[in-house]
Amino acid sequence: MPYFALTCTAFLFGISFVATKYALEYVPPSTLIFSRFSIAFLILGIFYRLTPRKKVNPGDRWRMALTALIVPGAYFLAETYGLKFSSASSISLLIATVPIFTAFFASLFLHEKITPARALGIGLSVIGVGIIFGARGIGTAGESRMQIGHFLGLGAALSAAFYMVLARNLMKQYAPLTLTLLQSFFALLIFLPLAVWEQLAHPWTAIPFAVIGAVIYLALFCSVLAFFLWNYGISHLEAGQAAVFTNLVPVFTVLGATLLLGERIHLHQMIGGALVIGGVMLATRRRKT
Repeated sequence: MPYFALTCTAFLFGISFVATKYALEYVPPSTLIFSRFSIAFLILGIFYRLTPRKKVNPGDRWRMALTALIVPGAYFLAETYGLKFSSASSISLLIATVPIFTAFFASLFLHEKITPARALGIGLSVIGVGIIFGARGIGTAGESRMQIGHFLGLGAALSAAFYMVLARNLMKQYAPLTLTLLQSFFALLIFLPLAVWEQLAHPWTAIPFAVIGAVIYLALFCSVLAFFLWNYGISHLEAGQAAVFTNLVPVFTVLGATLLLGERIHLHQMIGGALVIGGVMLATRRRKT
């Protein structure tokens, strides 16, 4: 069951890139993010009220608010706009580098040691990212938009990694449900004014029912269900075992984007993606004792 739960988590997160890419055809980025977190906040709030919890210290609230500027703030802005300009497959592969940048920031700020195997994994992933960035769009405008999307996707990965290092102490003090709920709350505060501005500049038109379904999927299945499945999985397995399943996320994204969005998988994506995932697996591998 833990393996099944973590595989389902990877699938749900992988398809989230596909759902976001599809919804962006009809819904502006900040409005989409705000809608997603509005639903998630209501559902998570119910679970939060029904479960035992540790009271959040007043000082930690300010720390959470500051880290929320990075995740969900900077992360979701970069990821969502990245998906608007580039393919779901490429962005998911770039987001897969989060463990690589986390190791780098942990070495820089927390003085954690980078082993030779981890250094090799980081090097392979960097090469893979470079190959993905070598993609060519259709014409000059298409190539420019794609490269902007790639830079934004890489920025999202950097934001998530920086958050993992900054919020490490908070993760040790509070339950994941508490942090996730507060992240959803801060997301509402951050993206509400942006969503209002988008609606004033570009009002919604009639949208297909499938788009509403995509928003509900992002809120319920990614922000809520995947959260519980992930926590169930990591509570029954070692951290190193659980981390391996995150490498399945871009695999499911590529499959979903190919089948549902009609995206073509190119050779450079396959080579770059293989180097990224292989590098991440090598960098996050734990030595047996």
